[in-house]
Amino acid sequence: MTEERPVRRSSKVKVAEFLATVGEDNVFTKLELFEGVPGVAQADRRMRDLRELGWQIDNYKTDPRLQPDQYRLTAIGTRIDLGEKPKESSRPRISAARRREALERADFVCQTCGTRAGELYADDEDQRATLIVHVIDSTPPISTELSNLRVECQRCNAGIRGTGRTLSTPDNVLTHASGLSSRENKRRLYRLMQSGKPERDEVELVFAEWLRLGRDDRVDVMLKLAGLLIEED
Repeated sequence: MTEERPVRRSSKVKVAEFLATVGEDNVFTKLELFEGVPGVAQADRRMRDLRELGWQIDNYKTDPRLQPDQYRLTAIGTRIDLGEKPKESSRPRISAARRREALERADFVCQTCGTRAGELYADDEDQRATLIVHVIDSTPPISTELSNLRVECQRCNAGIRGTGRTLSTPDNVLTHASGLSSRENKRRLYRLMQSGKPERDEVELVFAEWLRLGRDDRVDVMLKLAGLLIEED
């Protein structure tokens, strides 16, 4: 009787199996990755290869909340560890370098709502913004040049489902722009269009930092600032 040989699994399959045990929206370290797939050389590179199969894995460069040795599994893609075959997709592959360029150009801010990566949403203190880079015009041949890429948070990218929000049209945008209350506001809008990212003054920047604190720390800082205001009066 011939003994059956065990099926040999590729390094990428082993990494996918480990990530699946981590679970979506959970954080793991580089050390945990290497310990989770013993014997796999360059496990971090095999992990990056999974992005082509729909796995979204963030690091400290794309998510400021993470430490340099940490990753977050944001979305599970094709389960090659379960034998799933990659689906043919017409979506272009945005390289990691180009994705980074788009995020830097947008100053790591959602170009739709202005929320910075890692910030809590004003109307939902349990949810922080994760930025996604997507193609604007998907008409073939699809371009992944910076001019055809847009950075949005997960809520804006999903169209803020359930809110009744509809997609903008050029006519609607121009109508709203023409109806702005002053010439200065129109000039400011034009500057924003040229830069492609929201303008933030020093107050908004400090407020964004404050939002990243824990609930108790936010209250403490707010009360101390109130004390400073009283002393200055």
